[in-house]
Amino acid sequence: MRGLASKGEQSGAKRVVRSVCGGCHNCCPINVEVEGNRVVRVSGVPGDPRTGGAICSKGQASPQIAHDPRRLMYPVRRVGERGEGKWKRVSWDDALAELAGKIKEAVAEDGPWSVSFIRGQAPGWGFTYDMTQRLAHCVGTEVGMGASECFVPRAIMEGMTYGGMPSSDYDNADLLIFWGKQPAFSVAPSLRKIYDARDRGAKIVCIDPLHFHLAATADQVLQPEPGTDLAIMLAMLYVIVERGLWDAAFVDSYTNDPGLKRLSAHLRGDNENSVAYTPQWAEQISGVPAAQIEALAVEYATTPRAGIVSGHGLEGRVNVAQTTRALCILRAITGHLDRAGCDVFSPKSPDRNPDFTLISRVVPGFEPKGPVKMFHVPPYCPEECKWPLLFGGQGLMPTPDVYRMMHEGKTKVAVFQGANIMVTQPQPAVTRAAMAKVGFIAVIDPYLCETAELADLVLPAATYLERTEPEWFKSDVWLPILTYRQKCVTVGEALPDTQIMIRLGRALGFTEEFPTEDIRYYIDLDLQPSGITAAQLEESPNGVVFAQVELEKFRAAGFRSPGGKVNIWSEVLEAHGFAPLPSWTEPSESPRAQPQLAERYPSVLFTGRSGPM
Repeated sequence: MRGLASKGEQSGAKRVVRSVCGGCHNCCPINVEVEGNRVVRVSGVPGDPRTGGAICSKGQASPQIAHDPRRLMYPVRRVGERGEGKWKRVSWDDALAELAGKIKEAVAEDGPWSVSFIRGQAPGWGFTYDMTQRLAHCVGTEVGMGASECFVPRAIMEGMTYGGMPSSDYDNADLLIFWGKQPAFSVAPSLRKIYDARDRGAKIVCIDPLHFHLAATADQVLQPEPGTDLAIMLAMLYVIVERGLWDAAFVDSYTNDPGLKRLSAHLRGDNENSVAYTPQWAEQISGVPAAQIEALAVEYATTPRAGIVSGHGLEGRVNVAQTTRALCILRAITGHLDRAGCDVFSPKSPDRNPDFTLISRVVPGFEPKGPVKMFHVPPYCPEECKWPLLFGGQGLMPTPDVYRMMHEGKTKVAVFQGANIMVTQPQPAVTRAAMAKVGFIAVIDPYLCETAELADLVLPAATYLERTEPEWFKSDVWLPILTYRQKCVTVGEALPDTQIMIRLGRALGFTEEFPTEDIRYYIDLDLQPSGITAAQLEESPNGVVFAQVELEKFRAAGFRSPGGKVNIWSEVLEAHGFAPLPSWTEPSESPRAQPQLAERYPSVLFTGRSGPM
């Protein structure tokens, strides 16, 4: 059973609603043409500074998702065995009352950590995430997510090294290296700026086992064996250090390894592998010729305006942390940080209310200081978390801990929000076994998806065309503009995720924390320090600029990492028992790691984007 759909659309005059696309996390501005209660077309906004009016195929296909007849249109409760596909329609009041009752029962009998809120990407990582955390922290638990597969590993390591994630300055760069990144499929708004950079003479380099869109027009393409990017980075560091091409003034003033004494010894052989990380060594591992590695290292180090754009291609492997660390150090020792044409730290979100998510209810004594930041280093470690390095000052539970608690029978109630883990997680049989040990499962999703089929209660979530919320989470080109997604249509009984959090919070008795269903109240409360209001956003179709991008902020303020300096030698990693400098780690699925298996299966299969869909 794939969905429970209802038919019938209202008729009426055509209108155009300015909104923000939710097909991915790029948050492109869009014009939504609505006829009655039906979206008939989604198009780009001409003249937009990020997109230039373009829109990708995912955005164009949005009406098909909103009005898909297979969607779940009303809450349903399981009446047969789990997975049997027998459901009964229930009202929202009854559904929320049942879920609230199960949560209260679990908290009373097994404590708040027996309740797990597990999120996927679909609801978004901005305001909707804050709302989910507000509810979870009222309950006394944390939010779980896929913290080991996508984006977050890089976020953690970049936060540990220099306190944030910089973005390449496409407008002024003379060299752009795209490493494990396919912007045509993942960040389409950037393509215009990339092509503009190429047209004015910037060199484009692609490093990726796959040869896709951007590589076809790049000036240089390096195709390493999957999972061996770290070897190339270590070799580039070796060349830069041995030839004295590093920015001595920057390194001595703004890093914790002046003179690169520790890094130099490490690269020359004083490391876990007891080997010098030369280009010749890297060639044997990556398959990329040593001469190409050496030439790229020299070119990157000697080009004053150069940026590295990294992507998901560097993740999903056991060496992602050290790969990211090596990338960070490459940027740092060449002085390619926070300077024009390089990789720049820009504000990722407006100043937000540090008390909005009520984090102090989960971590007694934890007092966030000042506006919420994207990174707090080191972050706190929740009670049940066995992984000491967590992402962000507002907390989350990493995927391994989420599943461990489920397998151990500690999770009595699980609320999945836009998280179809039966599809997104490896080893479905293991995932199914973990879910079988959870006492009560509720799924919030637009569809009766594979995970929902194993649930006890399924609540229909609205798509982005049916929601009102601010959006600040943008990828790749981080313009400090706060945009506003506006509700365009109503489909069935589906509710926005934020509205479900509010109603569930009230059903749980948290009426002081959720005093109204008016979403503008929560928007204003969350954005209070910024001075931006929902009313202001409603009147600003082009968004509200919440900050200015400044360069070389480190001269006055240093870096938001331990000691205020770039941590080439990571104090945080060392304190937690991890390697303070990146060393080569063999991918678990490589031919060298499993030679007998490689004899039968000589090729390494990995997931990569073959298109935007």
